[in-house]
Amino acid sequence: MNENTDQNTKQQPTTPTPEAAGDQGGARTFTQEEVNRIVSERLTRDRADRAPSPEDEREQALKAREARLDCREYLSSKGHPAELLDILDTSDVEKFKAAVDRLPVLFGLQTASGKKLPQIVLPPSSRSGGIADRIAEAFKSPGI
Repeated sequence: MNENTDQNTKQQPTTPTPEAAGDQGGARTFTQEEVNRIVSERLTRDRADRAPSPEDEREQALKAREARLDCREYLSSKGHPAELLDILDTSDVEKFKAAVDRLPVLFGLQTASGKKLPQIVLPPSSRSGGIADRIAEAFKSPGI
């Protein structure tokens, strides 16, 4: 038992802090302004390293134009209007094709299994023959 008490009474040597020892130890403290300046400089260098070169920008623009042309050709092959290029994202051609393939189902022109639905042809209005007039007539307030 005497050994245990001897071990407990022995203390680990403590290392004084540099300030307590009166030695700065070569460590420098920075003011908040200096830290802000250092961080700002590093961020600026990092952003400059990540900025695309003019060649990279031209290559990205060329790829975007090529993808848009592929999308235009796909729309044309499906018989859809080219105005969909302005509505749908053309950056990924495969996603664009998938979205275009869903259009007939979304607008009730085709079932999800791919079966085409019969087209509904409305007879012309007896007054002027236009669909716009029929829609206006449907929403016209009743004359009470």
